[in-house]
Amino acid sequence: MTGGLSTLSKIWSTKNWREKREELKATGEAPMLVGYLTMAMKITPNLERAASFASEQLDGRMGRELKEKISEGHLRLHSSADEGLSKFAKRWERACPELDRSIYLIRSSANERTKDSRTRTLNRALHLVLQGARERMRDFASSIYLPTLMIYSMGVLLPLVFVVILPVLSVIDIHVGLAHILILYCFLLPVLVYMLSNHVLSKRPATFQPPKVPFQPNQLRALLVAVAISIPLPALSLSLNAPPDASVLAGLWGAVLGIVAYLYLTSAHAFRQREELVQMEGEFCDALVQLGNRISEGRPAEDALEHVAETMHESKLGKVFKEASANVRLGGMGLRAALFDEGRGALRLVHSGMIRGTLKMLVDLIERSTRAAGDAILQTAEHLRELKGTETELKRSMGEVVTSMRSVALFFAPFVTSVAARMQGLLSSKTALTGFLGSAEVSPSAFLLVLGVYIVLLTAILINYTVEIELGDDRLAKRMAIASALPVALGVFTAGAILGGQMVGAIIG
Repeated sequence: MTGGLSTLSKIWSTKNWREKREELKATGEAPMLVGYLTMAMKITPNLERAASFASEQLDGRMGRELKEKISEGHLRLHSSADEGLSKFAKRWERACPELDRSIYLIRSSANERTKDSRTRTLNRALHLVLQGARERMRDFASSIYLPTLMIYSMGVLLPLVFVVILPVLSVIDIHVGLAHILILYCFLLPVLVYMLSNHVLSKRPATFQPPKVPFQPNQLRALLVAVAISIPLPALSLSLNAPPDASVLAGLWGAVLGIVAYLYLTSAHAFRQREELVQMEGEFCDALVQLGNRISEGRPAEDALEHVAETMHESKLGKVFKEASANVRLGGMGLRAALFDEGRGALRLVHSGMIRGTLKMLVDLIERSTRAAGDAILQTAEHLRELKGTETELKRSMGEVVTSMRSVALFFAPFVTSVAARMQGLLSSKTALTGFLGSAEVSPSAFLLVLGVYIVLLTAILINYTVEIELGDDRLAKRMAIASALPVALGVFTAGAILGGQMVGAIIG
């Protein structure tokens, strides 16, 4: 046991572990990076321009490092953008092997003499990075069943074992008090489960970066509201002189409602923006197909935008295109300003790098040749559809683990733990009355409180685990998932405490 704790401690504290996890997170940019490079190369076979475009669209670690490699200072050291890309690929070869092969094909495509040959080479580059992402995620999915079982055993089964043996410990003169129970259930077990889950997540290969939404809530106001919400239930139980168990449940509900209110008030607005971005990115490929078809017919860009807006009038993306068309027709703005102007541009509130970057590239094409841009837009739509299809497939591969752990966090663990708390309370009271196994040192209501706090902590840890397995390190999704899960888990715990107490009481007599 000591060796296991020592190993977990090393896993948690080592700098290499944190660096490895940050590097794995950064590899989530690889599919979009290769996607931007291949899109740009299909349109204009110029490596320097393609690398510059890709680095501008990505604001993560990979994007910053690529920008450094192709900056003027680095280009004075390297003979060309080709060598700069090669150095960049070698830098990420260990964390993302397929990136090196994909970038090699992108570099070689610049030397292809025909457009068809270049397109085939670029398609192969994109296929390699997507296939690599699929294989790494499948390997991870097949490797997490045992660690997930360990998390379940440590988070659910081990606490139940302790519940069963607590009344017996007094036989061998081991007296367990409230302080020991608190340390065990509110510190040691949650920390062990959290460390183990983070060790598993450190091996999760990143595939796509989650949407990045500006997140600057008024935390002081949210905290004051949360405190105000958390007070009434405990105060009511005190004023009514409620039984100890009812007071414990009221206190737990007050704390959980305060936590949920704080998470909701600080995250809900940004999360709605995130959901809108996810929806817009899902619609973007279809919008590009319509846009490309209209522009291929030789229609002006503002007419094409208006057509897309009419066919998608109920969607958020349709409103964006309608505003862009109005900016051109009524506002007298150029196409670039109509979309990207900081004050009036239709994309000023759209924080999707994929949408902004793709439209920026397409505006460059439209400004040069409207008809030539049509085919490029259709190619780009197909390109993005393949990227999004891979992302959906990878999420589906995680579905079984995510569903099972979420059901454990929301239903099984809270119910079983509450029944176990009732069982321990009844056993303690029975043995105290008969003098068997010594006297009860922890009151049933105190034990119920400790296990209630434990369930709140365990639910937050397991929901954090499931969200990151499915979506990656998406802070907003985690906060909202925890805010939704805590009331459900505590509701099940409360039902288990009420029904379980009656059931165990009927059995024991």
